[in-house]
Formats: sequence, structure tokens, C-alpha cells
Amino acid sequence: MKTAALLVGLLLAGSTGCAAAPSIRVVVEGTGTADRLTYSFPGEEERTLRNPDMPFERRGKRKGRIAVRLEGVHGELTCKIIINGRQMRSSTSSTGAALACDHSMAV
Repeated sequence: MKTAALLVGLLLAGSTGCAAAPSIRVVVEGTGTADRLTYSFPGEEERTLRNPDMPFERRGKRKGRIAVRLEGVHGELTCKIIINGRQMRSSTSSTGAALACDHSMAV
């Protein structure tokens, strides 16, 4: 009897207390190019790419702050942060303007 009660307790705790890891996707697309793209995902070091190929896409699964910066934009580029299929942020830049796109998730 104690074993059955313990199992029921564990099942209830597991089904209500733990949230699934988010599906995070960062996309930069458009007709333009950038001299430099810097991005960071929670739990990872910031990375910088010079003359990155477009479109650019990266994925992550940890909650926290997601940030993307583009410098030396030539033409038009749009940055999107998509979490669990829902677009949370979108920023567009035209020639010469820097582009920043970020979003924070509660940990």
C-alpha cells in the first residue's frame, strides 16, 4: 500500500512541477549582408562571425537571455527570435544601421 501511494505521489510531482525545455530559434534573413554578427544563447559563450552567410539560423533549448547584434549592415536584414513556434521579437535594419534583437526568458 505504501508503494502505491509513493508511486502516485511521484507521478503527480513529475507531471506538474517540471516544464519542458523551450525550443528557441534565431533567424536573420533578408536581401542584405552584414560585416559582423554576434550572438549569445543562455549557457553558451558569445560568438562573433565575420561576413556571415545569410540566411543565418541557430537553435537553443535553455531559458535565459538571447541576444543578436549585426554591424555593418548592407541592404535589408530582419532578425527574429522564435520560441516554441511563436515569434517573440523581430527587428529590421536597412543599409548602414546596426541591428539588435534580444529577448529574456525567466529561468
